[in-house]
Amino acid sequence: VVAELPGADAKLKNQAVLYTAHYDHLGIDPTKTENNIYHGAADNATGCGILLEMARVLAASPVRPKRSMLFAAVTAEEQGLRGSEYLGKHPPFAARDISLDVNYDDVPPIGTPEEVQVSGAERTTFYPVVQQAAKEFKLTIVPDMRPEAGHYYRSDHFSMARVGVPAFSVNEGDKFAGHDRTWGEKQAQDYNKNRYHQPSDEYRPEMDFRGDALMAKFGIALGWKAANLATTVGWQPGDEFEKARQASAH
Repeated sequence: VVAELPGADAKLKNQAVLYTAHYDHLGIDPTKTENNIYHGAADNATGCGILLEMARVLAASPVRPKRSMLFAAVTAEEQGLRGSEYLGKHPPFAARDISLDVNYDDVPPIGTPEEVQVSGAERTTFYPVVQQAAKEFKLTIVPDMRPEAGHYYRSDHFSMARVGVPAFSVNEGDKFAGHDRTWGEKQAQDYNKNRYHQPSDEYRPEMDFRGDALMAKFGIALGWKAANLATTVGWQPGDEFEKARQASAH
């Protein structure tokens, strides 16, 4: 499902900034007769909520950025990025004209983060802008907490990177206001053990969505800045996706 918010500049509106989030999960567990629905509350209703809220806020703004904004809810992420793969191969704008993809996937609703993960952003020419935006939001950029898991190649931004579009996901770090880092790490461990890709990933009244709201505001800022840049975003020289970007330009 794709929505477009046309840009304000007569020429640059033919280029776009893309936001993505996957709206699927694994359906039901046929081995169970009760509590067998994969609700996907954190993974990835959080990302979908952020996507919808960013679209609502940007559409309501009396001022439009120069480039167009695209909002894509993709399916079959859990089955191998199938929906975003299709989007990458059949983009609503030519891949060369999509300046940036900002993706949201499983943003824990557990409080106000003091850190942000933007793994992959450092591979793009947009990284200095990301660094400045993080300072404005008083967020410390932290590296991928679990690089051995290969997260960059397992979420929907990867499908866009494969066709040359500079892309990365935005998520929280482990340090949250009012807690030490160990608390955040324990929350992540508990989720991965007891709810990740399980029917138990469901809405709970104690969920605290302040962090999700902050990540949405941060994403709006990033997209707005990218949409008003003089040129489109590129990959750093020598990056593995640079050739795909160059190929898409022809």
